[in-house]
Amino acid sequence: MDNTFKVGEIVVCTNAKRRWYRLGGLKTNEMYTVEGFNPYDGGLVLKEVKSRRSGCHAYAADRFRKVDYDFAEKVLSEIQPKVKPQQPKIIQPQRRLKPQLSEYALSILN
Repeated sequence: MDNTFKVGEIVVCTNAKRRWYRLGGLKTNEMYTVEGFNPYDGGLVLKEVKSRRSGCHAYAADRFRKVDYDFAEKVLSEIQPKVKPQQPKIIQPQRRLKPQLSEYALSILN
């Protein structure tokens, strides 16, 4: 089977419907990390959840899609408020006053 997924890639579950068996915690629209593949059918072995049905703990690859990062970046850029960069404020140093000598200090100096 020609698998387009890669180890370490983030995938999104598109189908978590039960068939005649339980899916072991798989949820639609959740993201998972590909940890490996079932050598017999190309199913995905995920880091976060394990299939109870498969001897390799893999899920059918047709239940997942790749994360579209370009789409995600576009959506984020559209919903984030446009913030203008602010000019840095220049803070003037405070003028230090000359220390006032007390009468006692003056008497010692004389």
